[in-house]
Amino acid sequence: MMRRFCCFAVLALLAVLVKADEYTPTTMWPYIYEEFTEGTVHHKGGQQVIAHLNIHILEGELHFLKNDEICTVNLSTVDYVELNGDKYVAAGNQIMRVLQENGDGFVLESKLGDFESLFVGSGAYGASANTQSVTNLASIEIGGKNIVNHSKLLMEKKENGGRELSYKEKLYIKVGNDYSEALQKEVADRFFATGIPDDWKPFLKSEKIKWRRSEDLLKVVEFIQRH
Repeated sequence: MMRRFCCFAVLALLAVLVKADEYTPTTMWPYIYEEFTEGTVHHKGGQQVIAHLNIHILEGELHFLKNDEICTVNLSTVDYVELNGDKYVAAGNQIMRVLQENGDGFVLESKLGDFESLFVGSGAYGASANTQSVTNLASIEIGGKNIVNHSKLLMEKKENGGRELSYKEKLYIKVGNDYSEALQKEVADRFFATGIPDDWKPFLKSEKIKWRRSEDLLKVVEFIQRH
């Protein structure tokens, strides 16, 4: 009995230690990854560029290090990116992680920092909190945007830290060059602008499509590809 208790105690301690080591982005380091990591950018012309990369969660930009300067990749030239064992593709002006894919169709995950929540309830009397948050956001010092020197940013991250950020996560569907948030109405409006196929609603019903399940969204991608 004592041995079992000790085992549980050790497991509980390990869980606490792992949780304490979890990386949390901040306003001073608003990146998906804790550090810039070597990855490969595959450009549409076939060129491959190996660089130290990270993904900025203010607008979903792909950043890379050029000497000691933080620069932004032009996503219009990017086919896909390999980083930290994950694959990323661009949807509009944002880089998103690939959850599922089939040919030119993708189920994507968007991760953006919830900057607005930093100012919730801080609106002045007579002004909306959202309007006030935009004003405050414009004046806040954001790592990788206001500070683009990597060494300086690391120093500020260590000394200042910034305010913790949570993520706003959304799922998207991309087929070819078209993409949409993974919501039934938005997908229908985007991909069936000339008319919704007769078998669309029967397909959704028969497959019991859940719009938060990436496996189900891949079925939607494949439906779009067939039509």
